[in-house]
Amino acid sequence: MEKIQTFIQLTRLNKPIGFMLLFWPCAWGLTLAYYLDPFFGFYFDWGKLLYFKYLILFFLGSVLMRSAGCIFNDIVDRDLDKKVKRTKKRPIASGKISVSESLIYVIILCSIAFLILLQFNL
Repeated sequence: MEKIQTFIQLTRLNKPIGFMLLFWPCAWGLTLAYYLDPFFGFYFDWGKLLYFKYLILFFLGSVLMRSAGCIFNDIVDRDLDKKVKRTKKRPIASGKISVSESLIYVIILCSIAFLILLQFNL
């Protein structure tokens, strides 16, 4: 259970504002595109399914890439984070998780995000 809590802190899943700031522009752009395009918009049932599929893919991609970015930032700033009162309790700075284990998490998250990216059309 402690490992899951450390992963949540490491990826900042307990602070959703970051991935929501990435997701909302994607959702607005996708909604406008589907609403304004008569061939693929809400006029056809398969258009609605495609819209929701892409919406879910954008959401998952936003969460994964924001999480990977937070971990990478913590790796790069680990020495500085130890000196700052606000950030010294972060998992890497406090020693709850090693840098090599964090890099493995980054690679896994980016690989899953790449698989999501491949689901979009050209």
